[in-house]
Amino acid sequence: MRASVSLWSADQLALGAAVDALDGHVDGFHLDVMDGHFAPDLLFGPATVQAVAARARRSLVDVHLVLEDADRWIAPFAGAGAGMLTVYPECCADPAATLAEIARRGVRAGIALSLEADIEAAAPLVERADRVLVMGTAAGIKGVDPAPETAARVRRAAALGAREVFVDGGIREHTIGALAAAGADGVVPGSLVFGRADWLEGVRLVGAA
Repeated sequence: MRASVSLWSADQLALGAAVDALDGHVDGFHLDVMDGHFAPDLLFGPATVQAVAARARRSLVDVHLVLEDADRWIAPFAGAGAGMLTVYPECCADPAATLAEIARRGVRAGIALSLEADIEAAAPLVERADRVLVMGTAAGIKGVDPAPETAARVRRAAALGAREVFVDGGIREHTIGALAAAGADGVVPGSLVFGRADWLEGVRLVGAA
């Protein structure tokens, strides 16, 4: 499996060091953008994305819009250098149009499916997305295992013909095997990487799953 590492779990005073150390060793750098409404936290704006994009030469800048009005932020984050923008359908006026607008700007388009989302009902959007991000936990929650039904949801998303399926939330050494077996192409690890002295060891654990 591939790893798009969550910079939320990195030392916030040393994001540049994290990017320098992992660039080219990971699939991407995952930046959660939170507005304090859709998720109970505030995190990362266009300026941070721009700084990471200027530093990352070989890994995707993977921006996850965890906010209520995703449409308003497509242009600012695309302009800041996002290589992928992932949105929740419930946060877009017209999700299909939002995915098309992201693609029009030359950015890969992702769709995030929350714990409550009906996987099969999202089929028309899955077909339009470059990546389906299956959430294993509620948005903005850290430090817990994924919901028990996460692996089954991954299988269902893959069965719909998703180009690639990643899982975000609850990524632990003891959970990645089941996600890989269910058909996940990658995960968004946070503490699995940044919670150990050797960050690359965490990346290798994902790659070996």
